[in-house]
Amino acid sequence: MRLSEEGTLEIHDIDKEEELFKSSDDGFQKYLLHTSLAHIRDLRSGGNLVAHINVGKMYHKRKEGVTHTNWYVFNDFAITPIERYEARQFNLDWKMPCVLYFTRTDLSDRYNTTVQNPIDESVLLPKASLAQGSENQHRTFTPLQPNELSFEEGFPVAIDAEFVSLNQEEAEIRSDGTRTTVKPSQMSVARTTCIRGTGPMQGIPFIDDYISTQEQVVDYLTKFSGIKPGDLDVMISSKHITTLKTTYLKLKYLVNRGVIFIGHGLKKDFRVINLQVPSNQIMDTAILFSLPKQRLASLKFLAWYFLKLNIQSETHDSIEDARTALMLYEKYLELSDNGNDKTLWKSTLKELYEQGRKLNWKIPETEPNQ
Repeated sequence: MRLSEEGTLEIHDIDKEEELFKSSDDGFQKYLLHTSLAHIRDLRSGGNLVAHINVGKMYHKRKEGVTHTNWYVFNDFAITPIERYEARQFNLDWKMPCVLYFTRTDLSDRYNTTVQNPIDESVLLPKASLAQGSENQHRTFTPLQPNELSFEEGFPVAIDAEFVSLNQEEAEIRSDGTRTTVKPSQMSVARTTCIRGTGPMQGIPFIDDYISTQEQVVDYLTKFSGIKPGDLDVMISSKHITTLKTTYLKLKYLVNRGVIFIGHGLKKDFRVINLQVPSNQIMDTAILFSLPKQRLASLKFLAWYFLKLNIQSETHDSIEDARTALMLYEKYLELSDNGNDKTLWKSTLKELYEQGRKLNWKIPETEPNQ
């Protein structure tokens, strides 16, 4: 497109893509479709938005070591590669176009489009709780000291998160007796704990955030989360309350610094938090302590079997769970020669599974508390 001498906008279609990248002096600026946004109609739920985005060369070069672009559809948590034509394919009966976003083909030549990381270490500095009675709260964590803020790549951080339910699952029974989920339950992160994995203060939390939500909580899942009514209420809570954005920025900074997250069942935790963490930065004890195609052992059972600890006796506590995961990871390093002796570790896991099957993966009730 170009602006004519009369002040009108001239637009021409280009049939062949290779013509887009040829230089010309006719005053035309060339644009490519970069993103399309569509509304998917659904009478029962009201529908949702999906985005088709042409992800650029920088991402693929960093991830796959190749230089190319590719289209993806972003649909809630699902990110799926698609063909280019699908980004321009609409149907007014069910897929309504909302936004078409074009970019100049010479954009990266004219401007520095490198994404700079805007999150710095200041997000980890101590901040006051949102709770009205914060002066009376019992602080359950020790903030990072100035000399601890610059995390080195590979620094171990034990993490655990607890969740509450914002709405119940909706299901229906079909005529053949099968149960079908109409609308899954919606979970929200309510507490996040991060613990130092090494150093003089190893095992001591530096983050223990209770996260306030503006949405109504229908189930605190106290038996599994340890969160009680009032814990997230800024008017009456004695906990260290923050916003989701504040906690998310802390976690994102840790991801960008290259720390190694140690925890149990982290795939689900990070999915609900909506945080993308590279697989080489995750040490999940649920996976480490498992055999291929076998069930995953609970943190409680692993703690009893390997550490002789009886945790989660009444309810879950994220500090206890994160600290236990850290101890299990250290036990893994001890029993596998720092992960180098895979034969020895496989033998250890076989013994674990034999014992687990004998006990039906339940801790004997006669076992005394440690």
